[in-house]
Amino acid sequence: MADTTTDKPAEAAAGGDERLAHRGPIQTLLTRPEIGALLGAVGVWLLFWLVSAPFGTVGGTANFLDVAAYLGLMAVPVALLMIGGEFDLSSGAMTGATALIAILLANDINGAGLGLHIAVPLSLAFALAIGWFNGTVVEKTSLPSFIVTLGTFFMLIGAKLGFSKLFTNKVLVEGLDEAEGYEFWNGIFGAEWLRNSHLWDTRTWSNLWIVRDEMWALLLIGGIAALMIGTFELTYSRRPSPNVAGLVVAAGGTVLALVGLIYLLAQDGTTSNWIGGILVAAGVLAKVAGWCRFRYEAPDRSERGTSARWWQYLISGIAALVVAMIVAVVMDATDSSQLGFLSGSFGKFVFALGIAVVGALAVVAALGRITPGYPMLGAVLVALPTISFLVTVQAARVILFGGLALLGIMLLWSTARRVQPAVTVSLAISAAIVVLAFFIQAESASRKLRVELFTVLLLVALLLAASAVARYLSAVRTTAPPPPQFGRWMHVCAVLGVAAFVVFAVIELADGDGILYAVLTGAAKGGIVAFVAYAVGTVGRTMLTDDEGVGRALVTVGIGSVMLSVATRLMFVTGSELETICTVGTDGEMRCPQTQFGVVVLSFLVFAAIGSWLLMRTQFGSWIMAVGGNKEAARSVGVPAARTKTTLFMMVSGAAWITGMLIAFRLTAVQANVGDGNEFRYIIVAVVGGNLLTGGYGSALGAGIGAVIWGMISQGIGFAQWNSDWRFLVLGALLLVAVMVNNYVRGRAEKAPTTSGATRPDRTEIAIVVPAEPAKGAKEEQQ
Repeated sequence: MADTTTDKPAEAAAGGDERLAHRGPIQTLLTRPEIGALLGAVGVWLLFWLVSAPFGTVGGTANFLDVAAYLGLMAVPVALLMIGGEFDLSSGAMTGATALIAILLANDINGAGLGLHIAVPLSLAFALAIGWFNGTVVEKTSLPSFIVTLGTFFMLIGAKLGFSKLFTNKVLVEGLDEAEGYEFWNGIFGAEWLRNSHLWDTRTWSNLWIVRDEMWALLLIGGIAALMIGTFELTYSRRPSPNVAGLVVAAGGTVLALVGLIYLLAQDGTTSNWIGGILVAAGVLAKVAGWCRFRYEAPDRSERGTSARWWQYLISGIAALVVAMIVAVVMDATDSSQLGFLSGSFGKFVFALGIAVVGALAVVAALGRITPGYPMLGAVLVALPTISFLVTVQAARVILFGGLALLGIMLLWSTARRVQPAVTVSLAISAAIVVLAFFIQAESASRKLRVELFTVLLLVALLLAASAVARYLSAVRTTAPPPPQFGRWMHVCAVLGVAAFVVFAVIELADGDGILYAVLTGAAKGGIVAFVAYAVGTVGRTMLTDDEGVGRALVTVGIGSVMLSVATRLMFVTGSELETICTVGTDGEMRCPQTQFGVVVLSFLVFAAIGSWLLMRTQFGSWIMAVGGNKEAARSVGVPAARTKTTLFMMVSGAAWITGMLIAFRLTAVQANVGDGNEFRYIIVAVVGGNLLTGGYGSALGAGIGAVIWGMISQGIGFAQWNSDWRFLVLGALLLVAVMVNNYVRGRAEKAPTTSGATRPDRTEIAIVVPAEPAKGAKEEQQ
């Protein structure tokens, strides 16, 4: 009778069931919820980096991170709540309410005079109580969370205004810095990292005998190498036995690349740069080729040919790159005037005509007489005079050149996917990027374009060429790799990290530093020690064992190394850098612009990391997905739906308390309307980050990326000296574009052919096996 069931997952996998098919790391990344926000963040950063000098500096980064942090602190838990299928419209008002309550309870003059040691915990208890109230009312009454939290929103607004007027007779509540315990709590919620005070320009034992620039460069190169090898491990199939000759070639390529890099750093000249660059490129390609021969199986090259219309993609890609170069030559990079191609009365007429056409065609489309796409004709007519009036020649040059260049590279990449084998076309794409890089170097007057962007484009071309060589020499995996097998090494890493935390914290306390600074410094250094131990263990298992699961560990090491590289560059300053940014005043004193990172940035990063881990790696994260997708179905299989949703509401309120404390200790005074209306911003950045309003799908990390996009746009418009009145127009357009790009990229990635033969689905997918209906004779026999 057991033979009559339909439990056949193995047969489904063998038959190529795409639900169980293995996706490579790139295709998996493209199906992630936050991919649209990630692409949008890169595009926005590049746009403002190109048109604004201060945006790409450390000071500019600190500015937009500060804006993003206050949004991201709330957007991450709001995104988790949205994934769980609910909204909290009181989240913005709650941030101001907790700050106001803490000041009123602590202030001796216009408040209860309890001191901050009592007022701060009481404000936390109040926030958690409001979260519990929202969750409980939603579950007990089955009312939509929109209605319940809207009521809470208005009650909080009224309470803030009423109590502030009652105790202070005005809408401003102040005096936090005069309350008892201010110094202690300000050391927690008001802490700042002053970059100019942390000079890393000496070779001492504490600095590992290297200076800052050497450290961040080594971390960046090591991180990129780990990411590349980890991606190879996840993509290609391992050889039964290693090829020693390939290892020799890989070692020789490594030596050649290092020689070229050292030569580049030691020499300064056009000829030496060419020689060093050629040595580095040749060494990297030889390293990749040797590693693939040593590590992975050779592919089956019997499949050759081209798909239909591949030449159209090739011609279109080349044409886009050529037009991009023409635009860069023709348009003036220093012209900040408006485009003005549709100005005056004629432009107004076209604008009015466009509005009329949109309305008329929309009515006809609603009646079903024409397709819904026709009203876009009117929208184009509206957009043309608008662009003519708003966009400058300089901005149009950047947008057109960047967009056409990116379009050309994408079309050439599509050509490579339609030709087998694709190595020749892929190498041609790398060559096209190199040509583009030299064109930019020749045409640009800005140093960051001639040097920084030029270098980045050459590195991108090298990475694409290396990936093309790897695809040509290696066979693609047909099954997902197992998780890494570290055993007790993880416990060793944890012990080393805790020991380092204790030692460094004690050292900082002995030097007279505050408790919070000592704890944070000890935790950071302890985490770095644990990470280094983890990286050493990962490299050791990669080289000395047959563990096929090291790919994910290498990717983790690579991401961590790149993040440490960025943190090193942002947090520490060198003597030469101070000489560049500092000026001498009329009184003879040296004045240096101070760059500082508040504790809010650290809190935001911690929240984003914990939220992502909670959603992706814990049982509670599975419960969030389940109740957001179908609460009743989740409850029927044992998920505590009510407790899960109430916990999510309390998490939002707890995050609002932290945000409120950060605001209060930064300003030492708050107005009664602080935070009102911000709940819509939290929802917007969560949606930009790939979270659905319907629940059951999303990403906490995506919400953090959405907050960073908001911060970049808010500060980038000012840095570029554009009219800031239009920032909400840009943000609204970005919201639509990010969601559409997210859906498009994810849809294309999910429809792309996958490697058959995989036997293990991703962790986030749930396979439900339903027994077959017993035959009629079997039913009678059971009865």
